[in-house]
Amino acid sequence: MVPRARFERGFTLVELLVVIAIIGVLIALLLPAVQQAREAARRMQCTNNLKQIGIAMHNFHDTYGKLVPMSTEDWGNENTHGNWGWAVDLMPFLELGNTYDALNPTYGNNKNDFWPYQPGGGKNRLHNAVNNANLLAIMQKEVDAFMCPSTAGPVLNESKPIPYDSGNGDKYLARSDYIVVNDADNIDRRDCDGPFVWTRYDAPLTFAGITDGLSNTLFVGERCYTLGGELIGSGVVYGHAGNNEGGGAGAVTTGFFYVAGSGLLPINSTTGGSDNDHRQGFASNHPGGVNFVLGDGSVRFVPETIDHNTNNAANSTFEYLLQRNDGRPVGDY
Repeated sequence: MVPRARFERGFTLVELLVVIAIIGVLIALLLPAVQQAREAARRMQCTNNLKQIGIAMHNFHDTYGKLVPMSTEDWGNENTHGNWGWAVDLMPFLELGNTYDALNPTYGNNKNDFWPYQPGGGKNRLHNAVNNANLLAIMQKEVDAFMCPSTAGPVLNESKPIPYDSGNGDKYLARSDYIVVNDADNIDRRDCDGPFVWTRYDAPLTFAGITDGLSNTLFVGERCYTLGGELIGSGVVYGHAGNNEGGGAGAVTTGFFYVAGSGLLPINSTTGGSDNDHRQGFASNHPGGVNFVLGDGSVRFVPETIDHNTNNAANSTFEYLLQRNDGRPVGDY
């Protein structure tokens, strides 16, 4: 008797399509969870970056008896001159001492009482350093300590040339996603109400000068490169071109907005009128808000929904946190 052939039954087309559909549903369910987990990890790294910056600021204060300034003055015009920024002074306290030593920065060309003048000895001004191929190469390397992993943007800040050269500048330096707090309104070169000053006009503050208390004052926050398709512009690690302050079109072409921010407009604002004033504010690619380090070194996530009035008076929670000496108690936020 001839044995019958045995046939293994396979999947039908309908069954295969059902299995594929089920796998697709599972992937669709899992993908948001994976993305959220990745963002949580990126936000944690950003928090750690800011924590290290806060510690570095405390170590700087312990060493020099003052806060690091927003930037150190150098005489010159908007087109040709640059100013070293706060991040350069912090480098020896962020395990970046070799970079600081290589740059060998000097500050200003006139001695004043607000910051030690360091002439001669081969020291470099920023606008001269960018014309030195070796120093430019150093300043064009990404610096992880000043980059938020959630921010998608170029390593070089292509929106902020140094020098500015009437908008034709072609020297771009490493992007920074962290900027210091200068003022609750427009960025101000003189008598600002935030913790970080420009040394031509104001002496750097001490912790004692933060009369609202270090735990009630924001020191450093985020600014991402783009948000919702709009250029926000991040900052620059090494400093800024020119000396423009807030207010008017010049505020976001050259000047202090390269390294500092203000509370003129709400967190994560993508519209600032014809002057693009939102580019001097704070923004991030974390959903719903921005990480800040406070004066005591703690890091807080400040939601974009925080109480914030954008009228001419400082009368809201966000403004009180940006100011160093308003005397207003701040509750939960």
